[in-house]
Amino acid sequence: MRRRRHTQRRRTLLFVLTLVVAGGFGFVTTQAFTAANTVPATTISQFTQAITPAMLEPSECVSGGITATSIVAGSGTLKATAASQLVLGSSGVDTISDASFGLVCMVGGAGADSFTGPVPSGKGDLCIVSAATLGTKIKRCTVVATRP
Repeated sequence: MRRRRHTQRRRTLLFVLTLVVAGGFGFVTTQAFTAANTVPATTISQFTQAITPAMLEPSECVSGGITATSIVAGSGTLKATAASQLVLGSSGVDTISDASFGLVCMVGGAGADSFTGPVPSGKGDLCIVSAATLGTKIKRCTVVATRP
């Protein structure tokens, strides 16, 4: 009986030792394989592109015959400085004007902006106004869209 227990203990000990050695070998070989694999750095999440005035120009201005070549943006008093400009107001109350440089696209923000187009000499500028802008604040400017 004693011999039987001793043999059974040896088998159990041998089985446990075999499991430990096999587990250790599996861990070591897995580490060796993963350490040899390298993943190259990618720029898939990075994209750099210059923004042109035409990319920001509203479709209403494009269909009205303006192809924006430059942008004037800011808040407060904004004045067009050249023909074919895109003038972008802020979310506050702005005064946007064109001093007879040619056809200009003026886009107001969410505030009650004032728009003044060029001195009457043919076609007026195109204006995109907010719903807060009253008709009395729009002079010599063709409203092509009203946005909320």
